[in-house]
Amino acid sequence: MCQLCHKPIDRALRYPNPLSASLDHVVPLSHGPGTPGHVLSNCQAAHFGCNASKGNRV
Repeated sequence: MCQLCHKPIDRALRYPNPLSASLDHVVPLSHGPGTPGHVLSNCQAAHFGCNASKGNRV
């Protein structure tokens, strides 16, 4: 389930399909030191297209 649009993710789809699975950081890594970083509690599943649209926003 995409945690950004709340629609199912088809695991058979592959990059660069916008509906393929990707790993989204809730608090983006680009926000620098002091952020949660690359830890499980800061990660969620998302469609590649949804994740790309989110960019580096929280």
